Amino acid sequence: MDDLFGGVAGHASVLRLLDSQLRSQRLAHAYLLVGEPAVGKTTVARALAQALLPEAPLDRHPDYWEDDRRDSLKIDEVRLLPDRQPDHHQQSLQAFLSLKPGIASHRVALISNVGRLADPIQGILLKTLEEPHPGRVIILTTPSVSPFVVLPTVVSRCQRISFHAVQLSEVAALLRLRGESEERANLLAALSRGRPGWALRAAGDASVIQRHEQWAERLEQVFGAPADAALKLAAELDAENFSWRSSDRSSEDPLLFALGSWQLELRRRMLDETPGRMGNWARLLELSYDTLGYHEQNVSPRLALECFLLEARRAGGARAVGV
Repeated sequence: MDDLFGGVAGHASVLRLLDSQLRSQRLAHAYLLVGEPAVGKTTVARALAQALLPEAPLDRHPDYWEDDRRDSLKIDEVRLLPDRQPDHHQQSLQAFLSLKPGIASHRVALISNVGRLADPIQGILLKTLEEPHPGRVIILTTPSVSPFVVLPTVVSRCQRISFHAVQLSEVAALLRLRGESEERANLLAALSRGRPGWALRAAGDASVIQRHEQWAERLEQVFGAPADAALKLAAELDAENFSWRSSDRSSEDPLLFALGSWQLELRRRMLDETPGRMGNWARLLELSYDTLGYHEQNVSPRLALECFLLEARRAGGARAVGV
């Protein structure tokens, strides 16, 4: 049990809670792991499942059911008596949970990003959560508990566990264990905003550092420039975000990546300044986080970017003339 969560970066309080519940055998029948994408929710969920099912690896365990796809689940993948054989599973979720464990003491089911299920399918899932069978554990993950993402009744039937950003030093240490140099590990950790999953994926992308440097340079070009430069960059990034939203979204949102790069650059500039001149960069950094929040709240990306970049133009211009 001591090495149960050995491969997980951060989330010490979450791991202590789950370890305590495992040791005392006081498990919830359903967990809802909440946190932004790539922060480590699914990694922890699988570690918990493996602890409950030690007899075999999860991908070969007869008492384990998982759906981690990007696509929404069809109704036949969930309900007890499907009209036809599920496309991606040997059994529907409810059929799987209705059977007694085969070789373990539990049956465990994991659905990542439960918000991809349409409301009627979440309603079917709710029935399972309301009438749990002994020895069954359902683990759900979601980036948000907004009622537009997860039905409030689903949320209320689960033990909710919140995941927060991991300390950058822990993300960098994880990357160094995977063979990254200290310099690259530190930069990827900073760009990850505390998301170990993002950092691990980015480590395999040879262009990620170059793209960060390009976006940082684009921001620098806005400082002190005419307003048209800020508006043009906002329009360009808004167009890239629109193309991403129209795609399969297998890559990262370019708007989020650009904002992450800009935040890293602004923090660097702020720390390099004399104490009396840090204020401009600190206010701009704060505004970048406001912009990120507006994006998460579905405010017009272009409008939010224009406000931020016009302010960046003024702040950078003021610094250039020593104001």
